[in-house]
Amino acid sequence: MSSVVVPDQPSRPVRFGILGCASIAGKLARAMLLAPGTAVAAVRSRSEEKARLFAADNGLDIATTRLYGSYEVLLDDPDVDAVYLPLPTSLHVRWATAAAARGC
Repeated sequence: MSSVVVPDQPSRPVRFGILGCASIAGKLARAMLLAPGTAVAAVRSRSEEKARLFAADNGLDIATTRLYGSYEVLLDDPDVDAVYLPLPTSLHVRWATAAAARGC
């Protein structure tokens, strides 16, 4: 049996976009700061100012976290690998489908 040798290279973290600033989203964002292999790449809120406050309140680096006022723009960001949907249940299918269609 041969074994596979994996090079000693750090892998790129999974870059998340958060579609909303509900309180549960803040808990998740703070957990991602502690979890190896994850990063918050972008946050969407009803306004960029609210997204900026969310980022500041949850310890996200405003210089590297993109802040959006639109769901579509966040989903089109090529630096977002996956999304978290802290939205009302009635919006999950619509935005999960949109995210999947864009490869998130």
